Amino acid sequence: MPLARATAALVALAAVIGCGGDEPTAVIRDDTVEIALDEFFIRPQNVEVTAGTVRFTVADRGRLRHSFRLWGTKDAPVEIESIFPGDEIDARADLPPGEYRMVCTVSNHAELGMTGRLVVR
Repeated sequence: MPLARATAALVALAAVIGCGGDEPTAVIRDDTVEIALDEFFIRPQNVEVTAGTVRFTVADRGRLRHSFRLWGTKDAPVEIESIFPGDEIDARADLPPGEYRMVCTVSNHAELGMTGRLVVR
């Protein structure tokens, strides 16, 4: 029984240490944002770009089908309905300044953590 408690304590400690908080913001200097989709995350999770035409290179690095949608305040300037494991898709959008939400819209993937934030300055 003491071994089980010690193991449980170590697992709990590892979980807490692993929750290091927000990922640093990826500041994109050119016009290309490289996005990786995996179970169940979008990387980078926080992105900052300059207003104008932005190219998104979205790659599915996982084992499941995913999607990628960039939601603005009024619309979704980037919508990739399906991307399969190992595939990579390019999309372009003319983005005005503002805050956008990156989301995988497949099933409950967003609820499982497949979201991110893009800030256009």
